[in-house]
Amino acid sequence: MKTVIYDLDDTLLAGDSEFRWAEFTIKKGFISKDLYLEKINEFEIDYRARNMDFEAYCKFLLNPLIGKSSEEISLLVDEFINEYKEVLIDALSYDLLERHKNDRKIIASGSLNFIVKGFSKFFSIDTFFGTPLELKNNEVTGNLDGVPTFAEGKLSTMQKWSEENNYQLNEAIFYTDSINDLPLVKACKHSIIISPDKELEKYAKENSLEIIYRR
Repeated sequence: MKTVIYDLDDTLLAGDSEFRWAEFTIKKGFISKDLYLEKINEFEIDYRARNMDFEAYCKFLLNPLIGKSSEEISLLVDEFINEYKEVLIDALSYDLLERHKNDRKIIASGSLNFIVKGFSKFFSIDTFFGTPLELKNNEVTGNLDGVPTFAEGKLSTMQKWSEENNYQLNEAIFYTDSINDLPLVKACKHSIIISPDKELEKYAKENSLEIIYRR
């Protein structure tokens, strides 16, 4: 049985779950549209420049949820996925899962862990990793609770999982779209690239990695 690791946004999903989640929170009245658009544009510029303060970005997304319980968040995520599944899930999503229907599947995403958990449950994937949020007295504080599973953080998270499960990470199949995942791409010799950004596309071609383009 193989081990398969999926990035979530723009890989297993046909879009960015956190972008849609922020859109969802605007609809719910948790954050003003003007404030969201101002801040998200700033983060987008920094992201493209590979200079984003990822922790600040996560805290921005968490701020409207401060004081909500884990049960409230879970219900909101179910509502969110039900509303956005036709936008975020496409034929390739199911094709990538079908490829490995008999393999051990993991989702490893930089997205906040409650979003990753929701999609993992939707896809019936038991093992998942996302950026951990802090809960105190079962309520969201607005802070993170550990290393974001982004870039090197995603690699270290999967290395820790591999050690705990007596597994050689370089044997895993890793699917991703983003140059930010290059550390894990390099660690997994069977990486497969999904509709990549230009930098990752260049790396994939230079290293003869399989590329799948989303239609």
